[in-house]
Amino acid sequence: MPVSNDKLYKPEEALHELQVQETILKTAIDVQVVLRILVDKEIVTREEVQKYREEVSNSPKYKIVLDDIKRQKAGFQAAKDNHQEYLRALFKAKMNGNIK
Repeated sequence: MPVSNDKLYKPEEALHELQVQETILKTAIDVQVVLRILVDKEIVTREEVQKYREEVSNSPKYKIVLDDIKRQKAGFQAAKDNHQEYLRALFKAKMNGNIK
């Protein structure tokens, strides 16, 4: 994930954003390493990992967040695909006082 353009003018925020991205990536790498070790040592199977991944993803603790991310991604994709409609919706929300 690159640092967004507006962050380039705020070095502290850009550095923080990069540190967060680095932490997320290192965590993902560590998780993959542990899963690979467990599978290679035949402690668990890939199927078991997938089963538990789905179970945890569907638990209330994570499902709400994943659903919200999915909803936001769909909204941003729609905005990307139809710039004019997105700008109209922003303008309307601004005029209605829904956004500042």
